[in-house]
Amino acid sequence: MKALQRSGLSQRAACTIIRARRRSSRAAPSAKAAHDTVVVARLTELAQRWPRRGCKRLYDRYEREARDGDDYMNFKRFRRLYRLGNLQLNRRRRRSRAKYVRGVPQRRATAPHEIWTMDFLADRLLHGRRFRVHTLLDEHSRYSFSVFGAFSFPSAAVVAKLEEVAIEHGYPKCLRIDNGPEHIASILERWADDHDVELLFIEPGKPTQNAFIESFNARVRDELLNPHRFRTIFAFNDTAEAWRVEYNTTHPHAGLGGKTPEEFLALYETSPTPQLLLAS
Repeated sequence: MKALQRSGLSQRAACTIIRARRRSSRAAPSAKAAHDTVVVARLTELAQRWPRRGCKRLYDRYEREARDGDDYMNFKRFRRLYRLGNLQLNRRRRRSRAKYVRGVPQRRATAPHEIWTMDFLADRLLHGRRFRVHTLLDEHSRYSFSVFGAFSFPSAAVVAKLEEVAIEHGYPKCLRIDNGPEHIASILERWADDHDVELLFIEPGKPTQNAFIESFNARVRDELLNPHRFRTIFAFNDTAEAWRVEYNTTHPHAGLGGKTPEEFLALYETSPTPQLLLAS
């Protein structure tokens, strides 16, 4: 700042350039600030002695172990100094327990719409922003219901996407998923209970138990995400929908006897979806 002042700039202009306060850092702190520093040091000592005590319990401990000369403080002032000393505890987030059952063999689909499988992918747009891709597949026919991108997928958005697919295709009997945060949420559980859909959780760390969606995700990665760079999430969704339709209509599967998913579904009799029956 002094070098800028010697160049002819005022103190205000020099402080604006270097983004510094005009008050000198060598100025003596106020008496109140100096006294608060001593109290914060005392609170830090207590916090280090009782590392898992929060603000309220530490306040009780401060009153119980008051020394000669310690200030009497109401809880409001104690909380202010507690925050001033950055003594807040980090909240530990506990995830829900996995809902898979050990020892139960994995169920396999024997007909279309018996078991759907769902998962997520991650990629980045051209300018670097990260987005996620929701994929939904029918295990028996390999028919893709959804390849949809968004910047975040809370559990409510997942349920909304499942409802959108169910309007056209009806509800499945089972939904195979992993133990991700979107899948263990209570809102998805309520949706499954309301529509009599059984949730099949795979064991943590064993993606091979959800092999159909993992194979489909690899194809999405190789044929959609890797060859293209998308500027916006809307551009991705337009391209992804066109790719999904092409996949269902032109991609043959050896497991389906060389047929495409749409050709394989045509071999089964289809009935109107529950929504259409209620509407009529």
